[in-house]
Amino acid sequence: MARVETRAPLERFGSALNAALKLSLPQDSQPLFHMLRYHLGWEDQRGRLSSIGSGKAIRPLLCLFMCEAVGGHAERAMPAAVSLELIHNFSLIHDDLQDGDRERRHRPTVWTVWGKAPALMAGDVLCCVADLALGGLAGAGVPAGKAVAASRMLTELYLEMIEGQYLDLSFEGRTDISQDAYLDMISRKTGALMEAATRLGAFLGTEDAARVESLAKCGRLLGLAFQVRDDVLGVWGDEKVTGKAIGADLRRQKRSFPVVHALQVSRGKQKKRLEVLASQPQVEEAAVDEMLGILEDVRAHEFAQKLAEDQGTQALACARQARLSKAAQQELEALVEFVLIRQK
Repeated sequence: MARVETRAPLERFGSALNAALKLSLPQDSQPLFHMLRYHLGWEDQRGRLSSIGSGKAIRPLLCLFMCEAVGGHAERAMPAAVSLELIHNFSLIHDDLQDGDRERRHRPTVWTVWGKAPALMAGDVLCCVADLALGGLAGAGVPAGKAVAASRMLTELYLEMIEGQYLDLSFEGRTDISQDAYLDMISRKTGALMEAATRLGAFLGTEDAARVESLAKCGRLLGLAFQVRDDVLGVWGDEKVTGKAIGADLRRQKRSFPVVHALQVSRGKQKKRLEVLASQPQVEEAAVDEMLGILEDVRAHEFAQKLAEDQGTQALACARQARLSKAAQQELEALVEFVLIRQK
């Protein structure tokens, strides 16, 4: 796909979003809410203010952008944007626990600091806070019927996200996963919430159902591009940037796209060897190096990156069907570019 010169991370919404996010969380001194503020990057382990931040916030920013892009007022979609970011973060707390990840954003994950049961409850509470945040749509001027429809829309999509996480966990240890099955899983795990961002933003900004559907499809495809790029970084990302060593996902025996692709296209002794390596409960460094060699032989890096770019191209094609302004289309192109070249 053609490269664009700007990254356009939609910075104009950032300060308003951060303020709304902080207002959404109860200002309670209970350890439970301290865990949430810690996870979101607002406090350190001792409760002192922190500026680490909660991540890229692509989903809420995309929601606000889409609302504005179809002619609506971004502030009308702010409750939905806040809810999206909180839902994403509740899923991260649970993912870290389920995957056994001990670090996120270069510091210990919630479960490694407070334990597994408290982390599980923290994630559950963040999901509840997200649901409450969406209730702010009425106060933002959204008609009651439309607010109810938006709530149902979001709940259905984050249910699909959870289904995707279940499928992801069910893939562990298997060597028979097809690329189609893998893409279906990430379409749910990552694509569903990205679709929620574009669908909700457009839904709250226009009454044109066809435009909403085009932008919803754009979001789903962008989610696929995002996850495949994430899989590339999980194997070949720069340790200084990602905080994870080369081959991190291989050590965890994570069934990311490069591994699924290699298992499907490798042949003969190489395939049998990869199946053996991918089935080991614990992976030694020598095995990681061997797996990296096989992935290189089948050009898994190039294939995965090309797939991500193809999904990005399709996402932009869907957006063009929504007849966005030239400026909005260019900004979306910059966002897709960022997703495809990001280093963390």
